Amino acid sequence: MKNNKPTILIIIGISGDLSKRKLLPAIGEIAKTGMTPAQFKILGVTRKKEVPLSSLLGDTTNKDYIEKNTEMFQMDLDDIKEYKKLESKIEEMEKDFESKAQCLFYLSVPPATSKSIIEFIGESGLAKREGTKLLLEKPFGTDLNSATELVSHIDKYFEKEQIYRIDHYMAKETAQNIIVFRNGNSLFKRTWNKDFISKIEVTVSEEIGIEGRVGFYEQTGALRDLIQSHLLQLLALTLMELPDEEHLDEVPRLRYEALSKLKIKEGSLMTSAKRGQYKGYREEVGNEKSMTETFASIDLESSDERWQGVEINLTTGKALKDKYTEIKIFYKKGHDHESNELLLRLQPDEGISFSVWAKKPGYEHQVSKHALNFSFKDHYTALPEAYEQVLFNAINGDHSLFSTSEEVIETWRILDELQRAWATSTYDLIIYKKGSIISEIIN
Repeated sequence: MKNNKPTILIIIGISGDLSKRKLLPAIGEIAKTGMTPAQFKILGVTRKKEVPLSSLLGDTTNKDYIEKNTEMFQMDLDDIKEYKKLESKIEEMEKDFESKAQCLFYLSVPPATSKSIIEFIGESGLAKREGTKLLLEKPFGTDLNSATELVSHIDKYFEKEQIYRIDHYMAKETAQNIIVFRNGNSLFKRTWNKDFISKIEVTVSEEIGIEGRVGFYEQTGALRDLIQSHLLQLLALTLMELPDEEHLDEVPRLRYEALSKLKIKEGSLMTSAKRGQYKGYREEVGNEKSMTETFASIDLESSDERWQGVEINLTTGKALKDKYTEIKIFYKKGHDHESNELLLRLQPDEGISFSVWAKKPGYEHQVSKHALNFSFKDHYTALPEAYEQVLFNAINGDHSLFSTSEEVIETWRILDELQRAWATSTYDLIIYKKGSIISEIIN
């Protein structure tokens, strides 16, 4: 539901690439549908002097709206006195509204910078303004200890309901439809458990390599970049108990409960988890001894009674043959022609596919596998981009797409032992060719 409360979106780091590629285009698209608040302004905060807004619009549609409703503000983000000037600027903009506005602070800055900015927003009093919200990009820490410290740091200045941790995968239509699909189709609602399902796979396969992101990727790797955040969140959506349709605000709590029952599969970490690095990566990053993984695959298990014994796998990799993000559900079978599979595709073609077996035409009794397909693009002219949904939900105070502090801590808890093991071992890294398929690397 549209929130018509006067709103100021304060993008700290507006001159960065994220604003140009995602944030400003997203606002332009939301405005085209008439779903921005009637009184809405963007305040673009930058360290740089004289950054023309026009240089940030790129291919943004609805440029007139963005230009009309955006003001730029240059400040030193490392000086707390400057935050008082920022507050004065906000108050000046509110005069046009003739009422107080909710202020969304979107931190479009490197993670190393965000900690001090959060502190200054808090200590300057801006965090205590009624309607203030904090929007944070991942990563949320680098391990269990750092994530716990970061959560504690943010909690000093912001209440839990003020914090919106962004995972754009959660905002994709297929991810949002997981709950509706499970709840609204009795066939799947009644079979969504260990009695019918044998295995769950969540996979992100990327064709590209690190694309020049040397500094970031050398410090991150596939486990932190995608498994800790995106894949574990998608898995939590898949495993969690269903909320009542009238209580979707319960989704974050239910995701947390699902995560709290997960752990790396019992046994050797070296058999439950595999890591790889594409050939040529070390030359790209200029580190001939780099152990940073560009591929990671881990087996998990759940102590939840509904999922005990179900195989669970999360896999991601760069420089692979194909680009796709999917959740695959394997149903139990007595014979090969009973091996039904449910595929939830998040990209590139968002939709749902269910494999069934049917008899081939002819005199002999031969069966073949066929897919029942639903693709969003076949039925809808446009799908909102993930950042459109993220911003719309934050404006409207809907937390269902955002990770809570408790969820963040749980994801790092699940991976903690594996992270420490990989930090001290060197013999288990698989070197794979660019363009490989996942089964070639794992087997």
